[in-house]
Amino acid sequence: MTEDNTESTENNAETQSAERVERVERAQSAAPDPLTLTELKARRGWLFSVIYLTLILGLILFLSFVEIVEKNRDVLVGILGVLTGSISSMIAVASGRDPAEIEELKGELSAQQADRAALIARLRDAQISLQLKSDQVTQLQTLMIAELAQLRATQLTESDVQLNRHVAEWLPDQDQ
Repeated sequence: MTEDNTESTENNAETQSAERVERVERAQSAAPDPLTLTELKARRGWLFSVIYLTLILGLILFLSFVEIVEKNRDVLVGILGVLTGSISSMIAVASGRDPAEIEELKGELSAQQADRAALIARLRDAQISLQLKSDQVTQLQTLMIAELAQLRATQLTESDVQLNRHVAEWLPDQDQ
């Protein structure tokens, strides 16, 4: 009986792994969904804006043929003004320009402008530092040339030079 249990457990494990492999293969072979979440939102926004514009145009046409009652005129004019005021944003969405996306891009642009300004400031500081170093090197070269000219003008003899006693030990005898 234990052999039967072992065999059935092995068979169950094999069938489960085979089922997993089949599921993975089906998932891989299935056509990938070409629409991402952003594209779906954009498509939904575009569709809504087109429907909204159509409703506004229908409302305007309806109101052009139907006479408005005098006591409701102010309320209807106010509502119509609010509805037509949002037409510009709906046209922008329908044409492909999402206002939220534009604001996000403006934020990114301002962040990049700040980075650009920081880099320009760092470049300016580096140029100033480089110019200062160049000026210092020029001054040092001028001073060294002047000192070498003075040193050349003075005549030194061997007796004027005093060597360290350790150096003298390693020099060959010059008496010979």
